[in-house]
Amino acid sequence: MRKLISLMHVSLDGYCGGPKGEMDWISMNDAIFADAGEVIHTAGAAVYSRVTHDMMRGYWPNMLGKPDSPAVRHARWVEQIPKITFSRTMESSDWNNVQLRREAKEILEDKKGEGKDLLIFGSPGLVHSFLELDAIDEFWIFQNPILLGTGIPYFQGAVKTKLKLKAQKSFDNGVIRLHYVKESA
Repeated sequence: MRKLISLMHVSLDGYCGGPKGEMDWISMNDAIFADAGEVIHTAGAAVYSRVTHDMMRGYWPNMLGKPDSPAVRHARWVEQIPKITFSRTMESSDWNNVQLRREAKEILEDKKGEGKDLLIFGSPGLVHSFLELDAIDEFWIFQNPILLGTGIPYFQGAVKTKLKLKAQKSFDNGVIRLHYVKESA
């Protein structure tokens, strides 16, 4: 059975987006891209909401012609990996390797499949739906040194779940990566 892993940037006060979904507060650098590469190599598919799909579709293909860097290597990975996009309105996508899903509960069937893990990037609304289903097995949280005061909460809809800290890492820009896994029942 494949795991569903959430990778999210979060403010110190628990928000993953500003009041209008803004992400201009996220602190990124090559070291964070390289670190995220650890979990990326365990993934057999990227999982997106429609909004995140559209954002990623508009961004990553434009990075492909740039000089080599961790961000460009990530762009190459995004282009090649199967992408599972959850949307009730999309009929198709012109991005390669996209599989459309309508309902969040369909992720439970995807998890039963063979292969590498499923990695959900951002997509807070979809994460909330997966949390309600208790479907997320691991969390890679990049905690940014900022207080937003308001915005989109990361753990909205979560059911009570015991987690175990598997790893942590500090970056020189003040970001701390926390890797939590569900404790076995």
